[in-house]
Amino acid sequence: MRVANVIEEGKLGGPQVRMVRVAAALKGQADTLIVMPWDNSEPFRALCEEADVKFHAMPLTRITTEWRVALRYVLFSVWEVIQLARLLRNENIDLVHASGGSWQYKGVIAARLAGIPSVWHLNDTSMPKWVRVVFGCLKPLANGFIFASHRSEDYYGSALAEKLSAVVPSTVDTDKFDPSSHHEKQPHCFNALGDAPVLGTVANINPIKGLELLIEAFAHARKKHADLKLLIVGPAHANQLRYQKSLLELTEQMHVAEHIVWAGAQTDVQPFLARMDVYACSSVAESSPVSVWEAMAMARPVVSSDVGDVSRHIQSGTNGIVVPERSAETFAQAIVTLLDDATGRGSMGDKARQTAQDFSPNSVAGKTFAIYRSVLTASRQSAGQ
Repeated sequence: MRVANVIEEGKLGGPQVRMVRVAAALKGQADTLIVMPWDNSEPFRALCEEADVKFHAMPLTRITTEWRVALRYVLFSVWEVIQLARLLRNENIDLVHASGGSWQYKGVIAARLAGIPSVWHLNDTSMPKWVRVVFGCLKPLANGFIFASHRSEDYYGSALAEKLSAVVPSTVDTDKFDPSSHHEKQPHCFNALGDAPVLGTVANINPIKGLELLIEAFAHARKKHADLKLLIVGPAHANQLRYQKSLLELTEQMHVAEHIVWAGAQTDVQPFLARMDVYACSSVAESSPVSVWEAMAMARPVVSSDVGDVSRHIQSGTNGIVVPERSAETFAQAIVTLLDDATGRGSMGDKARQTAQDFSPNSVAGKTFAIYRSVLTASRQSAGQ
C-alpha cells in the first residue's frame, strides 16, 4: 500500500511529529510519502530524514492572517491542488491521508481529482463558522475520517456518522523519551535554573496554549515555593510576536520575569522534560496533545487543563492532575500539591509513564493502518460494483 500523507502547515508541531513517527512505524505494511509545504518546513524535513521517511516538499500555502501569505493562498490554491493531484498520480498513490484538521482540505480535493480514496484527519474541537461551512461542503469528498481524540469525534458527532472512522491518538516514542536516559551535555539555559525546582511546559508561543494562565499560576505557586522556576520551551513565530510581547508584559506585572527561562525552539526536548519537576499544560483547546504524552513518557507528573482526551488518560491523584476550571489559583494549588509531596510526585510520574505506553508508535500505527485498510477495501468494493 502506497500512502501520501499531506499537510499544508510546514511548521513542526504535534501533527507533523505524528506523521513521521507513524510513517516510520508502518514500514513493511505501508510505504508512506509525506507531502509538506516548502516554506517553514526545515525542521520537519530534518525529522523525516532522521527517521528515514520519504517526503516531498512543494509550494502549498496555508490559511493565515498574514496578508501576503493569504493573498498567495487565494491566488495559487487551485494551481497547488492541481499540482498535488498530478504528484499523487505520478507516485502511484493508493490512499491519501489529509492531516492537519478540517481547514486543511487540499489533500482531499487533490485525491478526488486523482481518483484516489482519502482519509481526513480531524484534530479540532472548535472551528470558526466559515471553516465549518467549507468543511460541510467538502466532507463528502473524503472516504473516511480519523479523529485525533474522542473529544474531536464528539465535536463532529452525527455529521460524519455514515462514514468509516476511527479514533487514533497522537504517538510518543517511549524508547526515546525514557527518564533513565542520561544527558551528558546540559543546555546552556539550565545555568539560570540552578538547583531550583522547575515547573515547565513545551508549547509554541500561541494564544491557544493559554500561557497567560500558566504564568499567573506560576506567580501564585511561588507564594508557597519562592525558589520555583518556570521553563517554557517552544518557538514564537513571526505572526505571534504580539502575543509573546503581551506575555512578557504579564511576567513584569506579576513580578516573575526574572524567574522564567524562555528556551525557544529546540530540536530535542527530552533533556528539558527531564529537568522539569512538574509538567504543565495550560492550553485552551487540544485534541491529543503530544507534548503531554511525551512528558508522561518521561515520568513527569502533569498538571493540565481539561482539554482533548487528557482526562481520559490522566486520573487526578493517580498519574497527574486535571484542573477542570481555568482558574490560576486552582491551577497553582495543583502545582503546589505536587511540589509539596516528592514521594507522591515520583509515584505519579511512574504511573504516567505506564500510561504513555498506550501511545507507542506501533500501537498508533496499527490503528492507523486498520482504518487505511478499511477505507481502501470499501473503496475498491464500491468501484467493483
